[in-house]
Amino acid sequence: MNEEPRQRATTLSDALRLGRTHLASSRTESPGLDAEVLLRHVLGIDRTALFARLREPIVASAFGEYHRLLEERARGAPVAYLTGTREFMGLSFAVGSGVLIPRPETEVLVEWAIAWLGQRDRDQTTVVDVGTGSGAIAISIATAMGPDWPGHVLATDVSAQAISVATRNRNRLVAEHQVRLVQSSLLSWLDEPVDLVLANLPYLRADQIMDNPQLAAEPSLALDGGVDGLDLIRALLADAPRVVAPGGAIGLEIDPSQRDEVLKLARTAFPGSRLQVLRDLAGLDRHVTVELANPQPRS
Repeated sequence: MNEEPRQRATTLSDALRLGRTHLASSRTESPGLDAEVLLRHVLGIDRTALFARLREPIVASAFGEYHRLLEERARGAPVAYLTGTREFMGLSFAVGSGVLIPRPETEVLVEWAIAWLGQRDRDQTTVVDVGTGSGAIAISIATAMGPDWPGHVLATDVSAQAISVATRNRNRLVAEHQVRLVQSSLLSWLDEPVDLVLANLPYLRADQIMDNPQLAAEPSLALDGGVDGLDLIRALLADAPRVVAPGGAIGLEIDPSQRDEVLKLARTAFPGSRLQVLRDLAGLDRHVTVELANPQPRS
């Protein structure tokens, strides 16, 4: 964006219009929404306040910051990294370049997990969120279950940067005792049974990442799942029978193209379990859940 639009933007309405036009010319996916979110971030106001104040003047310093963010967005920086936050399950999570940005489709997995936990009568249920990133899954579950829930939520990630971000979110959104954070790989650190394992692990192939410019700014560690995208999911399912208790469950986020292979892996790891495929908001096969049978009591 050159200096001319900066001089012409005298009101919030002008700034919003110019921002939308600039992002549209740079072929961003949602120029209108992005321009609005960035302007609200600069002004520190919500959507209702912005539209109520569209005729008000915008000060030069605010427009200068807005101009800078628009330029970064036009170069491909995700809006969530520019604002430093992303909403997930009604909560505002801090995010940064070292963690994957939480996606709406993952909320389907969290909602399934909350419903599954709501049907449990065991007091000391243990939930493990593998590859927690910003902590969105673990913290959303802890929030839904409440501070007096007697269960435990554990969140693990191999990335020290992710654990740092998740810790900030945990400390801001829930009580410290509600979510325990562990830096480690997959389930290797566990030596006691757990009841529910949730994992939004890297599941993309290199070509899928390269073909999607929207992913360019996000960490490859959180995206690249190997040649077929299933390296980590395969390893987790191979180790899961060691730690998932009878009557427990697993929920995995996947690429829709991986549905049949992941179901096959789950059947091999847990013969006789109940398998289910959950669709995301776009109707795509996005999650595989595995529910283990309880052992039959001896007569």
